[in-house]
Amino acid sequence: MRILKFSITAATVAMCLFALLGRPTAASSRLSPSAADGATVFGSKCVICHGKDGAGLPNWKSKGQPDLTTADWQRSRTDAQIAEVIKNGKGKFMPAFKAKLSDDDVNAVVAHIRSLKKK
Repeated sequence: MRILKFSITAATVAMCLFALLGRPTAASSRLSPSAADGATVFGSKCVICHGKDGAGLPNWKSKGQPDLTTADWQRSRTDAQIAEVIKNGKGKFMPAFKAKLSDDDVNAVVAHIRSLKKK
């Protein structure tokens, strides 16, 4: 009888653990796949000019490149305005990416840029 109770209890605990392993955690549910991909896209398309942290590189800053991390810059642009520049470019130095990035990719990059704001 004891062995049967132990077996049933062990099986119940095992099933609960397997069920919990398949459930997303609070941390993983906060990050959508697009947000996670935004850093990757930024790293492959934007870092060369904007730098890893988004503050920009000296040779591009002298040509008018903004520091994407400042509160003033972040406050002065909507997500739609940032997406528009990513898609269609700006001036002679910021290229258009509408032919290279999907709308989901652009939105993910916008979300990543928002995450670069200095605390």
